Amino acid sequence: MDLPHGTALEDEILADFTEQAPYGIGWWAPGPGTSRRILIADQLYCCMTSVTSNMTEAALHWLEFLDAAERDSARFADAVQIENGRPTIVPPRPYSPLDQLAPDLVRVHYAGIVRALSSALDCLAGVVIGVAALPINILRADFDKARAKLKKIAPSNDGEKMQAQFAAMLEAGIADAGPAGWLEWTLDFRNMLVHRGRRFEYGQYVPRSPALYGANAQRLLRARRVAHLPRDPGRSDVEVLIDAPWTLVLTEESERTLEGLIASTKALLETTARHLLGLWRWRRDHPASLPQPAAQWRHGRSTLSTGFKGYAPGTLQVEPGMAMVHPVAAHRIHAAALDDSTRHQWATFD
Repeated sequence: MDLPHGTALEDEILADFTEQAPYGIGWWAPGPGTSRRILIADQLYCCMTSVTSNMTEAALHWLEFLDAAERDSARFADAVQIENGRPTIVPPRPYSPLDQLAPDLVRVHYAGIVRALSSALDCLAGVVIGVAALPINILRADFDKARAKLKKIAPSNDGEKMQAQFAAMLEAGIADAGPAGWLEWTLDFRNMLVHRGRRFEYGQYVPRSPALYGANAQRLLRARRVAHLPRDPGRSDVEVLIDAPWTLVLTEESERTLEGLIASTKALLETTARHLLGLWRWRRDHPASLPQPAAQWRHGRSTLSTGFKGYAPGTLQVEPGMAMVHPVAAHRIHAAALDDSTRHQWATFD
């Protein structure tokens, strides 16, 4: 899952981390305050790396989906039979737990693809908030909210003009990445899978290729089971069933839909990262034109805890005296003033 512009932006953000005062992204100083500068900068970098991680997960789910869908479909190769001169469906008998769970495995992976793509988009929203200096919460980044905030910008200075220019490029990137409505469909489908009751699932049997012929030169009935994804996942089953039946589902195989979603999301991520890279460099050269908003971490460092300590607390002690970490992790720790020699400064940070 190659994302060269995303990787370049990730590298430039990390390179701007400062391991001594003023900490965080050094050229943001003195705004938005030392503690917020550290918190926002580190979250911005985490969002960028998480875009890549989520796309890798989507690619892995895609490969597993193809395998699971083919194995499930193969079970139904002989399901279409002629009885009394009429075609009928005789479902195959499951011979193992794996056979019985086959539809669930398909579902796990198509849900995983859409979840990962949507998560990549929400993480991209965090990057947009950080790089474009939008005055909204970066820790609770949401793609729709970031997009809506960009649309409301009425430029009155150079910084806002750059934000408005980026907003226009983002909308153009969304339109160019896929057919109309692809982004809204993706987010609606994720919300249905995660937050709402699952919709009916629809499929059909189509002839399996290549064709096979028996000893009497008659073509054997061999079927392939294909699935269709809902056309309007933001609506309920009852709502769509009121309409004409052919509006229930997309008129293409689910594999085609999912493959297109991956390609569209990847295209949008790359286009957006390219524009964000230009905006980041412009801001570095003009740090006073677009200050980093304190509203991105409005209430400062959180100290609240859920109180959850696990199901068997104390059964495996954790008392780290030292640790081996990746150089990038070490750079983040130093830029956040978290090593033993600097952590005490957090008591003085604004």
